[in-house]
Amino acid sequence: MITLMKRISDTGIEITNRFFEAIDELKRQKVIRGLQTFTTRFNANRSGLIVAKEKPATNQVKPEYLTYLVEGYGVSADWLLTGRGEMFKRVSTKKSKSL
Repeated sequence: MITLMKRISDTGIEITNRFFEAIDELKRQKVIRGLQTFTTRFNANRSGLIVAKEKPATNQVKPEYLTYLVEGYGVSADWLLTGRGEMFKRVSTKKSKSL
């Protein structure tokens, strides 16, 4: 019996790679200690993420994990999905209306 490995699209591979790039940056900035901090906080499958990092052409990050980066750590969804813009969302300041 021949087992065929699924092939993830180039776009899917790029998204997975950006996910781990963001995790590495969060570690560098000391926001998290490592992947386990992320997986514990969001009850994510650590071993699945390790496999996705090692083999992004055949394994991908679950979509909800992308949401966790966006909502939990301020990672830009646009950057995460497309690679455009900055890695982190800019904090917008609302100007008060003068009466």
